Amino acid sequence: MPVPMLAADRAYNSSMGNSLSKLGSRTDNQKAKDCEKYLEVLAGQRLYWEPMVDNIITYVNHGRRFINDRNLWPGQQTGQEIYDDTAMLARNKLRDGMVGNLCSRNQPWFAQTLPGKINFPRASGMRAWNGQSLDSYPQVQKWLQDSNDVLYSAFNRSNFYDVNTEFISDGATTGTGYMIIEEDVKNARSVFTVPHYRECYIAENEFGMVDTIYRVYQMTLKQFAEKFGMETMKAADRNFEKAYEQNFYAQRDVLHAIYPRSDFDPRRIDAKGKRWESVWVYRQGGKMLSVNGGGLAKGDDQITMLEEGGYDSMSTVAWRWNKNSDEVYGRGPAHEAFVAIALANQMGRTNLKTGQQAAEPPLVAYSDQRGAIQRGANGITYLESNRGDIRTRMPQQLTNGVQNLPFTIDYQERVGRIINEHFYTDVFQMMSQLAAAGQSERMVVDQIQELLGEKAAILGTRVGRLQTEAFNPIINRMYQIEAAAGRIPEPPDILLSSIHSGVEIEYLGPLAQAQTRLTKVRSIQSFLQLAGQVAQFDPTVPHYVNAEYTLRELRDAVGAPVSCIRTPEEITAIQQSINQKASQEQSAQTIPKMAKAAAALAKSPESGSILQKLMGGGDENAGG
Repeated sequence: MPVPMLAADRAYNSSMGNSLSKLGSRTDNQKAKDCEKYLEVLAGQRLYWEPMVDNIITYVNHGRRFINDRNLWPGQQTGQEIYDDTAMLARNKLRDGMVGNLCSRNQPWFAQTLPGKINFPRASGMRAWNGQSLDSYPQVQKWLQDSNDVLYSAFNRSNFYDVNTEFISDGATTGTGYMIIEEDVKNARSVFTVPHYRECYIAENEFGMVDTIYRVYQMTLKQFAEKFGMETMKAADRNFEKAYEQNFYAQRDVLHAIYPRSDFDPRRIDAKGKRWESVWVYRQGGKMLSVNGGGLAKGDDQITMLEEGGYDSMSTVAWRWNKNSDEVYGRGPAHEAFVAIALANQMGRTNLKTGQQAAEPPLVAYSDQRGAIQRGANGITYLESNRGDIRTRMPQQLTNGVQNLPFTIDYQERVGRIINEHFYTDVFQMMSQLAAAGQSERMVVDQIQELLGEKAAILGTRVGRLQTEAFNPIINRMYQIEAAAGRIPEPPDILLSSIHSGVEIEYLGPLAQAQTRLTKVRSIQSFLQLAGQVAQFDPTVPHYVNAEYTLRELRDAVGAPVSCIRTPEEITAIQQSINQKASQEQSAQTIPKMAKAAAALAKSPESGSILQKLMGGGDENAGG
């Protein structure tokens, strides 16, 4: 995350020289055609992923609806194919556990840090700060704390915490989650949107990071007119005004393409000079893709660029739960557990059908008994008395009947445990499982901390990718929005007048803190314990331990607020007060002794005493 107007930024800007921008080298029509061409390429690449993703949505998150549901109405019934909901419950636990342990709205979950160090020249008055991290400087600490407060306020004003659960859920099911961060300038807030997997097509840069996102989704005619203007839409579609008058809630497709601007010029201040290019494309008739999503809609309809803009930071975040190096889209726990998920669903279906056959077996009966047999509870079937022995004509089971279910409860539970392990539900329910086993009451705090640390270590790889690909860009985007709005405080002079690394993000959620405690705090505790043992043989050992820095490291490890540690000025004042008090106490003890000594000196020394001899006096009676 950059600090506004760093010396490094100024050096970059000056190195640009007087080079002219290449913006405008392509016409709007050419840009629209390019977006159309690359949309077809990206849609073709994603086509191979869609059957598997639809299968996962079917069994793990059927309410999200399938990729190819473009022509189906929202709100229709789903989940008719589900016979076992273990995977859906596991997904819910993983989602809620990740959100609660990483980015809960009820507790601080991130902080900005400046771990870099500055070495000042000899003539500088800041030489005392050489070798120390930037965020140990009091003014920098205050600026970081104030910036954190602004960001937390921005997140609270936004709808981030409302839609973040859906974002995490998409990553755990489809393997790739998307989040869009836009600024609502009128209401001074940010708005988060989680688009469906079907809407987004992505590409990576040379380092494997997503830097291109094409989103095809539907807007109502009313939304088109409000966003782009009626005249723009009439120029793009000759039938738009007539369709608008008939039903302005009718929906049409729009393409929003975001990618790095190849001719980026930081000296430009308009939207077309931003680092990320934003292009809105519309096809006459409002259909961008074919029904199956594998290519463009057929026909030679006119395609038009509705608007071109840009962003200082990427407005859409793409997070992959896990990703192969030769693939663009991610794979989630549902991909890994799909064999067990399909098996559990098939077992549930088979057992349900078998149990139904056992309770209501198929029967065979004479045709003249049609409608006369009552199979329900307390049902009475009436037959003519002259029909002879009823036992020879009563309905019989078509099969031999079912004695046992083909899949036992134990086997079903075993498959359910496999699904839960894929979704890490045992990690998030570690304490409740121990309580159920009657072991939690016998555990001490250190053991609980060890378990929490173990939980963090197990999820470390998954959490790390979430933080790198999702939370870092999200916080960076929020910082850019708040800074552009003038709500981020001005950095102190020490940051503006020096070249240093940018601001980094430190995560403070329970999972991150548990892992930190497992490593950093435990290592400090072990060091102090060993130092105490050595001190029994060498009393000078405590002098080697820097108590101030040890305390600061412990504060950082547990994520306590900066205000818990006094500033150097306060510590100096307190130390001076202690020294002054000690001096006063020493004086209070010395003055009576000095007074007593002075009183003793005022008396004549006793005859023959050593003091009399030292003072040169003799015996009064000597030589008399």
